Amino acid sequence: MRTRRFVFLTGLAVLLALSSAASAGAQERNMARLVLEDTTYVDVSMGLQGETGRLRDIFDPEQVLAGALEASSRRKLGAVSLYGHFGYGYDYGRGSTWRGWIDPYETPFMLADSIPGALSLERFTMQAGAALPLDPHWSVGLDLSYDVALMAKHKDLRNKNIAMNFRVAPGVQWRGERLGLGLDLGYERSTERVEYMQVSSNLEHVLFDIYGLWLYRASGFGSAEVRRFKENNRFFGDFQLDLDLGGVSLENSLGASWLLDNQSEVGYNNLQFGSTRTLTWSDELTLRIGEAHVVEASFSFSSSQGFRPLQRQELDPDSRIRIWVTCGEPVFCYWRQYHHESVRYTFGRSWKLSAGLVDWGMEHSYTEYPRRFEQHIHNMTPSLSAEIPIGNFTIVPLIGHTFSYHSYTDETEWQLVEPLRKQWDLWDGSSNLGGLDVAWTSASGRTYVKAHYSVEVSTELAEEGSRHVAGLTLGFVF
Repeated sequence: MRTRRFVFLTGLAVLLALSSAASAGAQERNMARLVLEDTTYVDVSMGLQGETGRLRDIFDPEQVLAGALEASSRRKLGAVSLYGHFGYGYDYGRGSTWRGWIDPYETPFMLADSIPGALSLERFTMQAGAALPLDPHWSVGLDLSYDVALMAKHKDLRNKNIAMNFRVAPGVQWRGERLGLGLDLGYERSTERVEYMQVSSNLEHVLFDIYGLWLYRASGFGSAEVRRFKENNRFFGDFQLDLDLGGVSLENSLGASWLLDNQSEVGYNNLQFGSTRTLTWSDELTLRIGEAHVVEASFSFSSSQGFRPLQRQELDPDSRIRIWVTCGEPVFCYWRQYHHESVRYTFGRSWKLSAGLVDWGMEHSYTEYPRRFEQHIHNMTPSLSAEIPIGNFTIVPLIGHTFSYHSYTDETEWQLVEPLRKQWDLWDGSSNLGGLDVAWTSASGRTYVKAHYSVEVSTELAEEGSRHVAGLTLGFVF
């Protein structure tokens, strides 16, 4: 009976992964590497998380309650290794403002409104993979994912967002006695459509067209719906290197991606709003020395350029309808560079101590002739943590401190001053960090419980105070 239940759950997870949606935040994987691990399992978990506090970015709700259901599976059918993942998540937040896209940091061009309201976000996530060994050294694999997300604000002005993400990535792996090499290349397409509408008719609301560093144009919202469509096309590749020298082993993954983003009006008149092009490089490294020393390091760098089209309205002689006509090439107006580095050293076999440092920074500018607006952000966070096993429990306390630096051009009447200053105050301040994770695993290893709590307390913004996050996860392994 146990064998039948195991096969059923494994097949269900893989079947769902082949026919449903994958997480937007899921990382691309070289599925040819599945053959390196001969493991079989089904992992089902459910979790609940709450977040509250005034120390937050302008796009985050004041309070958030989130629930999630996850199922993943690994299985071998003959020589083929299979992987499947399904996830569902629902977030409900209060006091949300200025959030016109599901990911408001992805592009400088966005529609938004300033009225606080409740916000719901629903995600269906899915990923599937398969790997096949060709001989003792070579293997090939395929990664597929599909993603659906729905977001809605429940107070005028109301925006409803529908997003989709699809990714496909074939990969190849060569494995020798001490050296392993892998390569995967992929394509990812994502779309998002937003519609603004107003239910009440006794009050006129303002809709803001934001196009970089909180520069904006504002207009009174009419009775008709306002729609915008965003389309992303991303091409990426990753190269993996594994080296085992006995007492020393190294794993490294070097990746690059090229993202093209474009926004247009939903309708027939060809109105364009802006486009971006982003080149990203990343590298992740893990070095193990003996059984007691681990060094983990990562690096990411991206450069983005934003363009706005020059358009005018003309009368279509056939339909007798006024449409937008693009004149010449798009005008370069936005520039952004972002870097993120992290390093962590862990010492110990049973009890483990870790020291880490995260450093990130961003420079971006927007040109609105004759003015040029600039912003520079730098953030550094050192931290200490420990992993303490006590029987079936594992306790992980963490402490850290964030140092921030921020410089910018003086705000003008061209910018939305309230959200601009709130972001500056948050990014230009220091804060203390604390966290505690507690995990329990049953003696059989088939049941686990994870609890998490973290807090960030500002040392400079007394009115903003702190931000608290608490979560609980229950999982079963078959």
